[in-house]
Amino acid sequence: MVEFGELPPMPVERPATLYINDQEIVTLQTTPSHLDDWALGFLFGEGIIRDLGEVARLSVDEDRGMIWVDVPGLTELPDASTRKRYLTAGCGKGVTFSSLKDALLLKRVDHPLTVRVADLLEWVKEMQRNTPLYAATGGVHGAGLKNVRTGEMIVREDIGRHNALDKAIGAALRAGWDFTQVVAVSTGRISYEAATKLGRARIAVGATLTAATDQAVRLATHLGIDLVGYARSPKHMVVYTRCGRLLL
Repeated sequence: MVEFGELPPMPVERPATLYINDQEIVTLQTTPSHLDDWALGFLFGEGIIRDLGEVARLSVDEDRGMIWVDVPGLTELPDASTRKRYLTAGCGKGVTFSSLKDALLLKRVDHPLTVRVADLLEWVKEMQRNTPLYAATGGVHGAGLKNVRTGEMIVREDIGRHNALDKAIGAALRAGWDFTQVVAVSTGRISYEAATKLGRARIAVGATLTAATDQAVRLATHLGIDLVGYARSPKHMVVYTRCGRLLL
């Protein structure tokens, strides 16, 4: 007979609904923490806001999973009735309002940031050391942004890899970071919507412990972003794009 012990710690997931100017925009499954960062990162990554100064008010009710953002200068809202939603693959079932065709119209990331491979791999390890939810449950994703200029790192976790990246970007926005000095690292697959977020933020290098998709590689090549997969060691890493930003 099988004996069952106590259940281990489990990842928490809850629906979170985002309202812009009192209009419901989207509801996602998310880890119910840092929802203010998620909202800002999502709006920025979707091109709905261009900087933090466009946001007049942001309030969060984490118990109810509701976020309200006031953007006074916004004239067109990404309402489901007027704009097509694209469901993203993976846990958490994210959503984006941008197709690959839209993303290919983004401005090329043309600033001169370069990074050493050894530093990049160390930043991936630094992110891993700062993911307590993953350590406790083994069931969430982590995303980190490394400020190359200051040495600071922001790490966020979520059941959705795209949500984790949004949270990290939102936190960096609130901290006033210059994204031309930022490198992104992640535990999750880099698909085209993640590459789109990097492109909108003008982040020139992205690395993951897993893989990048073919559409992400196509988009990153077009935008001048270097993507690195399986970033555990120089022997095992895969450099998907060759934009000249990685130094030995």
